[in-house]
Amino acid sequence: MPTSPGPLRAYYRLVPRIRGLEPERRRTWVSLIAAWAGLVIPGLLLGIWLWRLGGGWFHLLAPPLAAAALAAWLSPSLIYPFKHEFKRKVIRPMMRELLRDVDYAPLGSVSPLDLEASLLFQAPFTGVEGEDLVIGRYDDVEVKFSEVVGYREVESRGAATPLAPRSGQKLRTKQVVFRGLFFVAEFNKPTRGQVVVHPDRLEPHLGPIAAALQPRHEEGGLVHVRMEDPRFERHFVVYASSPETAHYALTPALMEQLAEFRERVGAPVAFSIHYGKLYMAVATRKNMLEPPLFGPLASPRVFRGYLEDVELFLALVEALGLNRRIWGEGTWP
Repeated sequence: MPTSPGPLRAYYRLVPRIRGLEPERRRTWVSLIAAWAGLVIPGLLLGIWLWRLGGGWFHLLAPPLAAAALAAWLSPSLIYPFKHEFKRKVIRPMMRELLRDVDYAPLGSVSPLDLEASLLFQAPFTGVEGEDLVIGRYDDVEVKFSEVVGYREVESRGAATPLAPRSGQKLRTKQVVFRGLFFVAEFNKPTRGQVVVHPDRLEPHLGPIAAALQPRHEEGGLVHVRMEDPRFERHFVVYASSPETAHYALTPALMEQLAEFRERVGAPVAFSIHYGKLYMAVATRKNMLEPPLFGPLASPRVFRGYLEDVELFLALVEALGLNRRIWGEGTWP
């Protein structure tokens, strides 16, 4: 990445600001421990008391487990003020230091329209939430990416209870369908067709979240195309408007870079190419750009972790040659 020696300079400039947040980190840590102790310990004592009165294992375990569930529900609200302040005072200046033409929005997200336009998901999401939006120009290429949680609302009838044995009330719950990183960039190769590439269903790491990345080839009239790169075929399955379109877009060099990227991230990857854009979804649970709560903020190792989060996709721009307009003004076959 062409940011060196920028990272080192950015780190030393931000060290005083990072150290200034240490008292708030410690206060957040203490508040979190106090909340857990203040809920779980009384719950445990209550369970022991009920058990000694003649209750069973349920009476012993239910109060502390309920208390722990409540503590887990309250924890994000206790951590949020510190996390938001850290991203405002540290991550945003770091981005401006390293990437002059790229902006960072801690509470921003890629648009739900981008997810829909990508053709990577089986059905539209009811809602999309996200954070850590990086957007702007990098090496003369328009890029944007963020963490994304896509969910659908599911209706179910309320369970019958002794007080309401015929409960017919419908409950709406959020079902997370996709959680990961979503990336959009200019694709300078002229496009007059669609190429949609999904994780191979036989991949051992394909879990229930990644299963949301299902092809929509039946809707768009796309056909399955076999590629000649064994390494690429091991990770991906390709659908395109035609075999000629797939082979024209996915050159041997491009397939090699995408397979290498897939192996580097160690998570299911799906991408599509059409309308002059490259869309990519990476099904990972890793939280980007998060401050450590139980360790020193100013550690060089921690700072390097932030750089790796961003470099993951910015390096992709270079690796795929998205910053080089080398194809001219040709057309699809």
